[in-house]
Amino acid sequence: MSETELLRTALHDRHVALGATMGAEAGWHVPLRYTGPLDEAAEVRRRAGVMDLSHRSRIRIRGDGAPELLARACTHDATRQEDDTAADTLLLNERGGVLDTGTLIRLENFWVFNGAPPCREKTLRHLESLAEGLDARVDDQTLKTTLLAVTGPEAPRILDAVLPFRAGDLPAGAVKFGSLMIARYIAARVSDSGEWGVEVSLPNLVAGQAWRFITEKAGPNAVRPVGLAAADVLRIEAGLCRYGHEFNETIDPLSAGLEDRLHWEHDFLGRDALDKLRARSLARRRVGLVLEAPAERAAAVIPRQGAAVRRADGSEAGAVTSATFSPAREVVLAMAYLSPVAAEVGEKLSVETPAGPCDATVAELPFVVRP
Repeated sequence: MSETELLRTALHDRHVALGATMGAEAGWHVPLRYTGPLDEAAEVRRRAGVMDLSHRSRIRIRGDGAPELLARACTHDATRQEDDTAADTLLLNERGGVLDTGTLIRLENFWVFNGAPPCREKTLRHLESLAEGLDARVDDQTLKTTLLAVTGPEAPRILDAVLPFRAGDLPAGAVKFGSLMIARYIAARVSDSGEWGVEVSLPNLVAGQAWRFITEKAGPNAVRPVGLAAADVLRIEAGLCRYGHEFNETIDPLSAGLEDRLHWEHDFLGRDALDKLRARSLARRRVGLVLEAPAERAAAVIPRQGAAVRRADGSEAGAVTSATFSPAREVVLAMAYLSPVAAEVGEKLSVETPAGPCDATVAELPFVVRP
């Protein structure tokens, strides 16, 4: 796909004007970095940053049949989800593989599923199929809206100074739905960085004004823009999964260690397959790895996705799914799917890297735990 064929967010020209390095992701032309991903990630950990996440899907579900549709589609029990809340959830296929991953927002009169960028079109078709015969309407709001995320330890103080409501008072998972002038917004207290964060969806018409205010016009409360490369560094430090890396339709949530997203009291799609998996030992488990390389060689030993992980005897134990240099830990971190015999915390392994084999130790997730 050429650059001219890629979708563009409403803020595309502003990213270019700021000198962002742009790149392709899931059919979109997105800002990868402004200064540098490690510098931007460190700024989020130190203070705060703002990200344009508009390439993520925003699918609206309405109608009296919406709870029944979503109870079938989502691994958490949507029928018990309260108004004005956001819940992490998964959409599975009949084999128990992950079709999509994201956040389901419940409001008084409708729901919004914020999903992974590569999955938008197939998830839309999937939900439309499940809506057949129900009083439920599914429509895609992705191209009509902008999604901004403000995250970091200083984010609640900064937002309280610039927003018409106290964002700092929102508990995790809470949602605020309201109007700012003529614009309707949805603010969800969620984060993919492991830090305090809010994601705000608003119409494209006011996106430029909101971006300029939070990055330029807010004076001492202005927040630096952060690209998607830094967002990925923060995600890996927080031990969180990304579709196309830790998730796809051949990977089940049990192997990924996400049992907390599975509410067994309702009959979601893929549950029968997972029941069978629960009855036997898993063939692989998602774990963290800390690579044992000196800081001066860190860039050369960041393993690529799919890199082999081996035990001391040379036998293959699994493969890397994501990796980065961590500015918070000052080491190279990776996530991998390993056989159970190699997945115990403290296990000594070897990882293939561009610079050759590198020693690694299995570590608990998340790598970075914030107070």
